[in-house]
Amino acid sequence: MLDKLAYLFPPKLIRTLHLYSSMLMLVVMLFFTVTGITLNHQDWFSDDQASELYETDLPEPLLRQLAVNGAQSGEEQSDAWIIAAPLIQWLRQEHGIRGQAINLDWDPEERFLVIDTKRPGGYSLAEFDLATGRLTLERKNAGTIAILNDLHKGRHSGAIWQAFIDFSALVMLLFTLTGFWLLLPQKKRRARLFGVCGLGTGLSLLLYWSAL
Repeated sequence: MLDKLAYLFPPKLIRTLHLYSSMLMLVVMLFFTVTGITLNHQDWFSDDQASELYETDLPEPLLRQLAVNGAQSGEEQSDAWIIAAPLIQWLRQEHGIRGQAINLDWDPEERFLVIDTKRPGGYSLAEFDLATGRLTLERKNAGTIAILNDLHKGRHSGAIWQAFIDFSALVMLLFTLTGFWLLLPQKKRRARLFGVCGLGTGLSLLLYWSAL
């Protein structure tokens, strides 16, 4: 049965897939391996970065643009994103704010808007008092290790990075299965290697149940 299964696909094709999938994912596998360790030992890396607080007045051209947008949409009932869009762009250009996860809190009566932007390893919280044209900006960068840990988890990383994680998982699955398939034709070593595989599986299951 195993002999028939071993030659279900041409060995040359399996070796090629195994080789190229390993080279394609070499850096990615190293990344997830190293960040798996840093995630498991977050106490090794202190987060001593204090948040920054900054206050300023909004520029007049931006306030005029906001007034026009509010008048066109009927500001009392307008979508918060219509008000927030030029402010987000301004924050990116003038203050270097980055992040894919954006949440808004808009109070049309008080004309007060909060833009909460999260990104891997950091955040920014911008409070706009549009009645007075005042901005209060708080932001924090927790450091390189925090960024890498969040990227490992796909936290606040956006749809493109999350799709890349899924793609990486599929290629690494291909790498693993082709490696197993390369074992099947090796009759002399197959039983011993299956034993090692069984030992690793049993140990993994034992550790899994002990962690519950």
